[in-house]
Amino acid sequence: VCRPCNDTEILMAICTSDFVIRGSIQSISNDAELQESVIGVSATRIHRQKFPLFQVGGQLGWPAGNIRTPLRCGVKLGPGTFLFTGWLHFGEAWLSCAPRYRDFERIYEGARRMRQNPCEFPVD
Repeated sequence: VCRPCNDTEILMAICTSDFVIRGSIQSISNDAELQESVIGVSATRIHRQKFPLFQVGGQLGWPAGNIRTPLRCGVKLGPGTFLFTGWLHFGEAWLSCAPRYRDFERIYEGARRMRQNPCEFPVD
């Protein structure tokens, strides 16, 4: 669960996840008691969310929300735009894959050229 997703896993995640959010990491808080890290995300685009996890009201009026991951994964604050994918578990968003957006674009375009994309996804 803590390792980076491979290209196939990323392509499947954009098709099947409960949420697909493009955005940046604004904060990380660690809860040792629950053994969870909570990633505060500011979304620049909500591609899909089955439930209203990300709401307007974040920094500069962008939608914002939290995504959880196991504490042992050692998530760190970093710059750049990511494509966050994951699922909803007991009302909380949990991370599955989070490639940098530019890496996702490269993976998606390569699969599109080879006609190996499992679903259509808006890339801009």
